[in-house]
Amino acid sequence: MTSAWRLDTLPSDVLILIFDYCHAFDLVRLSEVCTRFYDIIREDTLWINKNKHPIATNQTSRKFRERCNPLLCLRTKWHVSHNWQYGKYEKRRLFSQNAKVIPWIQLTEDVLWWSGGNQLYGFRRTDPLQENNRIFINDNVRSDIYRFIVKNECIITGHRDGSIQFWTKSRCDQNLEFYFSIDRAHSRMVNALDETSNTIISGSNDGTVKIWGPAGQRILSVPLATINIGQWIRSVSADPTSTKVAIGSTGDSVAPNLHIFDLEYYTESDILSPYKKKCAGTLDMVWDSPYILLTCGYDSYIRKWDLRTGTCVYSWPDPTDATLYCISSDYQYTMITGTKFNCKAVLWDQRQKNYIQSYFMNLLRMSSPVYSLSFDSTHLYGATDQHLVELKFSGYSYKESNYRQILSNVSN
Repeated sequence: MTSAWRLDTLPSDVLILIFDYCHAFDLVRLSEVCTRFYDIIREDTLWINKNKHPIATNQTSRKFRERCNPLLCLRTKWHVSHNWQYGKYEKRRLFSQNAKVIPWIQLTEDVLWWSGGNQLYGFRRTDPLQENNRIFINDNVRSDIYRFIVKNECIITGHRDGSIQFWTKSRCDQNLEFYFSIDRAHSRMVNALDETSNTIISGSNDGTVKIWGPAGQRILSVPLATINIGQWIRSVSADPTSTKVAIGSTGDSVAPNLHIFDLEYYTESDILSPYKKKCAGTLDMVWDSPYILLTCGYDSYIRKWDLRTGTCVYSWPDPTDATLYCISSDYQYTMITGTKFNCKAVLWDQRQKNYIQSYFMNLLRMSSPVYSLSFDSTHLYGATDQHLVELKFSGYSYKESNYRQILSNVSN
C-alpha cells in the first residue's frame, strides 16, 4: 500500500506553481499552516503577478516614491491596495481649530505641511504622527497664506495681500525663520504657486501669472516675465521637464480657462484650442508625465489631456456631481479628488470608468469641501475648513467603511 500524498512534502517549485493559482487571502491563510509554507509565501516570487496593477501602491514613479513613507514590499502592496479599495483604514484627526480657513497641504517623505489663515505648520511624519511634534512659523505672518510650495530647505508662501514670502528652517529645526519677501508681487491675492529648478511661478486674482528668476541666493524682485490672462488665476503647474506651464483660470462661456505656455519664450501654445473650453474653472491640476495633464474644477469632471494630440483623451465625472477642488496622483494609475460636498474624497483608477471608493474626512460636521489633499501608498491626508485628517491603510484589523457599496445598496 502506497503512503498518502502530503502537500507539504512536494518540492518547493511545485508548491510555488500551486500557490500561484491561489487568491491572496488564501496565501495568507496557507502561510499559517507550517514554517515551510510561511517561508515560501513570504518570498516575493508569488506576489509579482498579484502586484502588477495595484491601486495606490505601485510606487513606480520616482516623484511618488519621494513622498512615500515607507516603501512597501510586494506582499504588503497587495494587502494595502486591498484596504484602499474596500475602505479599510484608521482615521485620525491631526489638527483642529475653531476658525474656518481655506487650507493647503503638501506631503514629503519626512514632513506633512499645512497652511491655513496666517499659520503654517510642518508635522514630522513619525508613527504615530503627533501634533506636538511639529515645525511652525514663529513670526507673525501679516497676511493670510493662500498657497505655498516646499523647495529644498525653503518654504515659499503666497499671501492675500499679493506678497510672496520666503522662509527657511532654523538650525534647531523647530520653526521656520523669515528670509525675505517680494512685497508687491501681485496687486491682489496670490493663490497659485509652483516652481522649477531655477524659477518660481505665481498666479493671482489680478489675472496675471509671473515668472521669477534667481539672482545669486535670492529670487529677483522684478519678474522675468508677466503673462496676462485677464481672469482670476486658480492654479499653475510646471511640467516635469520645466519647459511648459499649465495655467487654470475661472473662465466663462466665451474665454478659455486652460492655457499652456512655453517657459522659454513665454508664448501660449494653441494645441488645446478646440477643446479647452470644455473644462469650466480649472481649480487644480497635476502633470502625470511631460505629455499628460490631469485637471479638475467647477464642471465636476477630472479631465485627462494628451499634449501630443492636443485632445482630452478621457474624463471622469464625480459621482455626486460635485465641484472638484483638488486632485492628487501617483503618476501612474491612481487619482484622488477632494470634492465640494460632505468632506468627501474620491479614489479613482485611470483604467476604470467608475470610481473605486469614497472616504469621508469628517463625519461629525460634513458641510466643508476637501480643499486640499495628498497621499502616499499607506496614507491619505485631507484638509477641510477646520480639520486636518489622516487615513492610514497599512493595518490588518481595520473596520470596513465601504461607502461605495453602502451608497450602491441605497440607490438600489
